[in-house]
Amino acid sequence: MAVIDCDAHVEESDATWSYMPEEWRMFRPFAVTFPKDTYFGSHDAAWVIDYKIRLYAANPTIMTRATQKGTSIPIQELADVPGRLAAMDTMKLDHQVIFPSLWLGTLAENVELEAVLASSYNDFVSAACNGSGGRLHYVAVLAWRRPDLAVAEIQRVKTLGSAAGIFVRGMEWDKPLTHPDFRPIFAEAEALDLPIAVHVGNGTSPTISGMLEGIPRAHYGDPSPHINPYGNGIVSGPYVQYAFQQILGTDMLERFPKLRVGFMEAGAEWTVPLIRKLRAKKGALIDGVLGERVFVACAVDEDLGHIIDKVGVDFLVTQTDFPHGDSFREDHLLEALASRGDVSESSIEKILEKNPARLFSI
Repeated sequence: MAVIDCDAHVEESDATWSYMPEEWRMFRPFAVTFPKDTYFGSHDAAWVIDYKIRLYAANPTIMTRATQKGTSIPIQELADVPGRLAAMDTMKLDHQVIFPSLWLGTLAENVELEAVLASSYNDFVSAACNGSGGRLHYVAVLAWRRPDLAVAEIQRVKTLGSAAGIFVRGMEWDKPLTHPDFRPIFAEAEALDLPIAVHVGNGTSPTISGMLEGIPRAHYGDPSPHINPYGNGIVSGPYVQYAFQQILGTDMLERFPKLRVGFMEAGAEWTVPLIRKLRAKKGALIDGVLGERVFVACAVDEDLGHIIDKVGVDFLVTQTDFPHGDSFREDHLLEALASRGDVSESSIEKILEKNPARLFSI
């Protein structure tokens, strides 16, 4: 059985922006550090992008937090591909699908700059994956606010090699993924056989950002100083669940009859009540797409028996979240599933190999 990790990550670095055209080089992101005795604690660095300081979890990797994850910085950054493959061997992984880290938030208000940053990122990650002997794959990032540029980028990344899908957050800016503006992007992804991978993150909704303006933050002891405490939770499961209901509850999958979609890093227990409601509304269509065109990444410690009993197993995939250090990190997928005792060998094989292979065409 080949084990496919459907959602690992790269920690972006200065090298990520090395493919930017010369006329854009002055706008490349650069990292700055903070004094180590401030309320940012070990999150003592940030990126400056598009005239703003941008805070992320463990990125840039010059921050102290990045050194506390038990993985070398070059492996985190995909600068050491042999080291990354060796780490995969230790975790008994045959393939990894690489997701971004910075794009869990919007990098720039200037959408043309965002498109240039996306292209440089895609060049960098594709080059790293192309040197992996077919074991590393990636989801490409796009400037969704400019569908014309996004469509052109999909066409370009298809020629680069190693692209396994297209990255998107559960909502882009203040638009649901089913907004008509995005239809050309979905059409091109479908035409080029690249699934859409909906991942946790915040597409920098002006509405959400405005809601949190002026709210006092903790003075000390905050384990996640890059997230406003009152916004904690908004950028995780709810956005992904919203996209799931939008895509399955509208005519999106009928409009694009060959499109595949994965919903990543938000768990899967929530699918049981939502799918019950969707079945009541759309009947056989829902069961026809689950496991064929729609997939959800579960956590290995969820109530998988209940999910499988109520919904089935053919739509479940899973992830390591490597090298991130949050609650979804799981370095030993096969052992964790096998040790449960309540998931059959055939179901484990589907979750780790057969289902991911259908989603990402690996």
